[in-house]
Amino acid sequence: MARINVYFACDAGMGSSALGASLFKRYVSCDIAVSNCSLYDIPQRCNVVIVQRALLPYVQKQYRFLKVYTIDNFLDEKRLQTISKEMTAMIENSNILAKESIVLDCPSCSSDEAIVAVGQLLMDKGYIEEPYIQGMLNRDHDLTTYIGNDLAIPHGEYDVKDYVKKTGIAVMIYPQGIDWNGNKTRIVIGIAAKGNDHMEILTNIALKLSDMETVEKIVNACDIDFIYEVLTQGE
Repeated sequence: MARINVYFACDAGMGSSALGASLFKRYVSCDIAVSNCSLYDIPQRCNVVIVQRALLPYVQKQYRFLKVYTIDNFLDEKRLQTISKEMTAMIENSNILAKESIVLDCPSCSSDEAIVAVGQLLMDKGYIEEPYIQGMLNRDHDLTTYIGNDLAIPHGEYDVKDYVKKTGIAVMIYPQGIDWNGNKTRIVIGIAAKGNDHMEILTNIALKLSDMETVEKIVNACDIDFIYEVLTQGE
């Protein structure tokens, strides 16, 4: 299970943030590490920052890819409990995309070859059985899974849904691009879904990749951790 590093941040990082962090620890599991820091010295390992509402503009400007929660009072137990529930959901969603399911610097190939490759990755990680891959090909042949912004999201047709063992997503980056039914594709995200388990993370991915600046950063990134954080953390 993924681990989330949560920091309560205030101006000095010694007073109200320390109190908030101490109280928050009552409501979270061992998969969520809680600490406090100065607003001006948020560690790189931080995934989530909790700040007072007045400090939100600064955090959004300086730490674009952090998940940010606001609170009016660090001792507001009702708000802290709400945030802890969302943290638990974030861990569950992050398990849908594992860092081992992100592959960088893939050589250019045909769209069919890319679908088979990302399908194989889903199968290797235990998300699907082999017949699902043919269903991914069939779905793309019937109606392209290219969705714009250099992004394709191949997934199986309805007839192969029973070959999904558990919900999962795999990501392959093609820096030189693929010809995908006449469209240039550089990010391929394979999807295997049971029910609607994947919708929150997929919605987040769609929102993030609607910004071409973010697309470029992901395509040019040499750091799987960076890509993972961008795709799994909400706005």
